[in-house]
Amino acid sequence: MNIFSKDTDINVRLNNIFKNRFCINLFNNELDININDNLLGRKFKLKPRDLIYLLYDIEKEFDITISKDDIDNIKFNTISNIIKIINKELQQKDMEVV
Repeated sequence: MNIFSKDTDINVRLNNIFKNRFCINLFNNELDININDNLLGRKFKLKPRDLIYLLYDIEKEFDITISKDDIDNIKFNTISNIIKIINKELQQKDMEVV
């Protein structure tokens, strides 16, 4: 099993999004997933419009809003960057509650 985030819940939920939306199991060791592989590259083969669906699914699943800055600065392009964005938004959300 590939480990992408220290938070197992994020790993499982993100994997479910990829499985349901793109039929990609991030935990499949045969795929040799590298968290720094570009989602639009040869391994994932996603199309730009797929990133829009992914954005929507992540915002819905984690109840967060991904900032325009994270999208404009090409940060929403790898599993690693997406995990960082999710963690950042969840931390900000937790701070707002306090």
